[in-house]
Amino acid sequence: MTSVIQDLSERIADRARPLQDWLGRRLSALPDAEPPVYASIDVRNAGFKVSVVDTNLFPAGFNNLCETFSERGAAAFKSFFQAWHPSVRKVLIFPEEHTRNLFYWKSVAALRAMLTDAKQGPGLEVEIGSASTRFTSDPFPIVWEEGRTIEVRKVRMQDGFLKTDRFIPDLILINNDLSGGTPEYLKDLKQLLLPSPYLGWHRRRKSEHFHHFAVLAAEAAEILGIDPWLITPLSEAETGVDLSDGICLKRLKDTADRLLDRVREKYRRHGVARAPYLFVKNNAGTYGMGVTHIDSGDAFLNLNRRIRNKLESSKGGSKVSEYLLQEGIPTADFYRGKPIEPVVYLVGGENVGTFFRIHEEKNELENLNAPGMAFACLCFHKVKPSANGKTYQLTYENRDQLFTVACLLGRLASLASVLERHDTALIPARSA
Repeated sequence: MTSVIQDLSERIADRARPLQDWLGRRLSALPDAEPPVYASIDVRNAGFKVSVVDTNLFPAGFNNLCETFSERGAAAFKSFFQAWHPSVRKVLIFPEEHTRNLFYWKSVAALRAMLTDAKQGPGLEVEIGSASTRFTSDPFPIVWEEGRTIEVRKVRMQDGFLKTDRFIPDLILINNDLSGGTPEYLKDLKQLLLPSPYLGWHRRRKSEHFHHFAVLAAEAAEILGIDPWLITPLSEAETGVDLSDGICLKRLKDTADRLLDRVREKYRRHGVARAPYLFVKNNAGTYGMGVTHIDSGDAFLNLNRRIRNKLESSKGGSKVSEYLLQEGIPTADFYRGKPIEPVVYLVGGENVGTFFRIHEEKNELENLNAPGMAFACLCFHKVKPSANGKTYQLTYENRDQLFTVACLLGRLASLASVLERHDTALIPARSA
């Protein structure tokens, strides 16, 4: 029996030209078709369907890409800048402020290496800078690995330019999701900022991204001759929510029950013999915060303090009042008996690499983007032997086919973020 992944990969290969032509027409119809400078997408493969479940436009985790994928990333940055910003020579990375998260600084170091790689990539001059008071010296050294240090420089505004004491960048590369809003010193600059600050979580909403993704997936599905549901999570959003208000909880219950009914009908049509469930996500959430899963609308009427606190948690402690209810996609992929999910990285809209997120303490239904997750250098093309010399393989057999499907999903998510950028730039800023 042909699996969904195998069938999808064969359809993608057979219809490669019409898919490429359609993507080209979609882009050419936009007044500004510049792809995101970088992005990462989380993919869930259930065996009976596969889809993007999150898109990060300010990605970390570059340190988890293997050497081959890092070289691809460097080459893709070179192509992106040549195509869209050929005059860029100096780049300032604007980072997050959590100074003690060494995994994050490993990612910044890997990102800087891709940008400065003169052989594979653009060979840019790169510094890291911030005006945050958390960086208490200039430069502020962070030892991210024994013998390896990264320095964060103090920045200041002068005549509309953001600069360090020795460096005036052509581009501010934002690697901070701006959950708390755009800092004043990043506003009204004469320099280029990428990604657009409009796409920070103070404005961006998951529901808007998945709206555009669903539209694009439906168009791609027509070319592929499949039900769009096979590559799209069903979703609904609720705004103005107060989890201490019974009326709000009843509204969430009704929405959840309605969405679960829609999923059950899809399961019936496609012969899926399991009970559906939903993820409930902070609609402006990041770092996997504000996420839980439920199997009935009644769960909202029986929230305990732990789950309520989990749903109300957010970066910076800002109030959560919008939630995305999204079809849960269980993972059929395992490594050493533990659930995993592909994370696909894109530069300039092109897929450059993939690794797997693994979580030892979660099951196949749960959100794996949570404390305790790991990235055991599992690539699609290479699985490292363990300390005992044994090589573990993915449980899922169709690894190459999964990569083909994940790459298409990545391109759809990248294009969705272009459409999202156009819409988000037109709406007033929301309070953080």
